[in-house]
Amino acid sequence: MSVAAFAQEQPDSVCAVVMDAETGEPVPYVSIYVSPSCGTISNYDGEFSLECLPSDVLRITSIGYQRVSFQAMELPDTIRMKPVASTLREVTVMGTDDVLYRLVRKMQKEAGKHKKTESNYFFRLTTQYPGTDELAEAFLSAKSCVQLRNITFHSGNRGLLVEKGILDNPDLKGLGRTNLHVFLRLAPILVFYDYWDFALVPGDIVLNRKGKIYEASCTKFTEDDGTEIRKIRVEGKPGYWPSDPILEGTMYVDYKRCQLLRFDGQKRGLFLRMYDHGRQRLSIDTVSYDMHIDYRHDHGFTEIANMSGTIVRDKVMLRYLLCNLGDKEMTFKKSVHVGDNMLQTIDKVGYDSLLWATTSIVKRTQLEERIAFQDSTFFMPNRSKYNTPPTEQERAANKYLRDAIHQLKGNAMQLHRGLPQK
Repeated sequence: MSVAAFAQEQPDSVCAVVMDAETGEPVPYVSIYVSPSCGTISNYDGEFSLECLPSDVLRITSIGYQRVSFQAMELPDTIRMKPVASTLREVTVMGTDDVLYRLVRKMQKEAGKHKKTESNYFFRLTTQYPGTDELAEAFLSAKSCVQLRNITFHSGNRGLLVEKGILDNPDLKGLGRTNLHVFLRLAPILVFYDYWDFALVPGDIVLNRKGKIYEASCTKFTEDDGTEIRKIRVEGKPGYWPSDPILEGTMYVDYKRCQLLRFDGQKRGLFLRMYDHGRQRLSIDTVSYDMHIDYRHDHGFTEIANMSGTIVRDKVMLRYLLCNLGDKEMTFKKSVHVGDNMLQTIDKVGYDSLLWATTSIVKRTQLEERIAFQDSTFFMPNRSKYNTPPTEQERAANKYLRDAIHQLKGNAMQLHRGLPQK
């Protein structure tokens, strides 16, 4: 091989943004796959970056969109994905209960056989509340068959941007005490009960025959590779409001293989408990929680490929993503099992600079980059093109939010499955 040919095959970083071909909107959390040890997902703004060889082929997929592939050296700056619905008509079908029954029973068997299997993940949490933007990132591992559990952190990092005058205590770390990691354990089908032992999930239709709770409908469509997809929509019946949370949403199932591919859902009945230590005031409010899960099956069982979600309460927003790191070999210097407080666990496990420098992670949005690079406590292996101050519009929005509920400073935030006892 010539020197020139060898030089061409050196790894390089490629970047692009994924857009909906019809609406022009960014498509978040799209899977970008090269090999079992090389891949990523697009961020909330549809952007991604990946280190690969120029000759590598990137396969870009998302349920509901036509799949596309590009050689790395020919990757365009903007990838426009065409929705499947624009070329294929969905057809209403019957037999929802049968599909769910076969799916749940198969996943139960997989869980029994692969209950000890673990995967490595990259995790990011972004929070916004009056005058404050916060970012937490970490590498973690968890038992990954059907749903996540036994979460262990290996390296973490946190950044905080605070508008001047918002926090009286400069050492205060934003959210403080929080159990918000519990949403990582939620799935439409639960085979290992943990925090969600009393939650009502779509799998209950099959496991407990609670027909009074849900209504289900089923349509089908065929992807461009011939895969028949059953799209099952599950909703709580009108007027039903449980004392425990109920999970509604849409499951995408490979009908022939009986494999759960994706779930887009919303959780009803979640409460956010906030305690203001300065004012000694407790508030308990309902929150809106939207979630998305993609699954993989290349290891012979249903495994969490990536998760994302958004929690909203009034002027408070929390957004997270979790990305499976595939078969990439990784060495961890430290491991701390998560307890009641995710952020304290991240602080305890510390920052491993070598791990972060040698492992590709999901590309940050502009907001996330600004938090990371303007907070001097946030350790970074490289610099950013987004190291810019907030815009006038962002400053005005922060001022509005600060005036609305800036009393959140010093609060403890916790999620509850139902209305907590005061």
